[in-house]
Amino acid sequence: MKDRSIPTNFARCVTRFLTSYLPGERNLSSQTIRSYSLALRMYISYIDSDAGIKPERIELNDITAESIKGFLASIGGAQHISPSTHNQRLSALKSFVRYAILEYPAFIQDGQRILAIPSMRRTTHEIVYLEKEAMKALLAIPDQSSVRGRRDLAMMAMLYDTGARIQELIGLQVKDVRLDKPETVTLFGKGRKMRTVPMMIETARIVKSYMLDQGFLEQSACGNIQLFSSKNRAQFTRPGVAKILKKHFDVAKAVNPTIQFPKSINPHALRASRAIHLLESGINIIAIRDFLGHASVTTTQVYLRVNNKAKQDAITSAYPSLTEAVPAWRENGDLMALLKELCS
Repeated sequence: MKDRSIPTNFARCVTRFLTSYLPGERNLSSQTIRSYSLALRMYISYIDSDAGIKPERIELNDITAESIKGFLASIGGAQHISPSTHNQRLSALKSFVRYAILEYPAFIQDGQRILAIPSMRRTTHEIVYLEKEAMKALLAIPDQSSVRGRRDLAMMAMLYDTGARIQELIGLQVKDVRLDKPETVTLFGKGRKMRTVPMMIETARIVKSYMLDQGFLEQSACGNIQLFSSKNRAQFTRPGVAKILKKHFDVAKAVNPTIQFPKSINPHALRASRAIHLLESGINIIAIRDFLGHASVTTTQVYLRVNNKAKQDAITSAYPSLTEAVPAWRENGDLMALLKELCS
């Protein structure tokens, strides 16, 4: 009889994956690790309830493509999760399987079947963004005569100007902001990937005003303090930032009835607005990819759907003109002479 006090190969793999591999070798953020941990915990609970295998007795040979497909079907039916959430859960499990194959090569056959499970196709959602006039109207709403108003304006201006993801904004520390020329912000994106982006002079002025309110510029040992926090110095949450943004958005819509606003707003809309405005200004899509911190230009291309002129300009700039190099066909001309000209 097998000694149950000895951890199974699955248990050893999960422990090393979450506590050593992800934070150490992959350098993933704590939030991403929590997401992976949640997916594994849900899957382990499914195996327990569906196959009757207790968590401490699960072996790697119990991890099969059929089991994972059943798990995904169960959460899709019971929890009505979106395709995006479905794919996140699947991606987390696939990451674990890739690690398990490295640790236990005998698992490779079952592992390859799992890695071949396709992602769920996602429906294309309308991109929420603000036109330049609407963005200007929104940023004019916070009361700059109050400390809280200056804080709200600094958050909104930085979200837009730097194209930061909401989690990147929340994670900003005082030391990540450079107010000397050239004014920049250092952002830590997905997978803890770091990028430094420029701040416009006006945004730097707004942020400096907020930092003076907080005493950040007078203190020499406050670099590790969160840049944005609530009145009791607690770190902001996604819902907290979204609530502040919505409050000012509702006011902007009410006082500017002639300006076209989207029906609703979320923090990502400011990032999308920045990307679209850069495209409209003629900035190369590769430069925008790097500015936004996208791993692939394919992700950035979703913003081309919004503006047909930007799409056409981007396509035109990406490819050289071919027609100028090809001599025009002259009817009844000498075919060999034409071919010779083309080959020269």
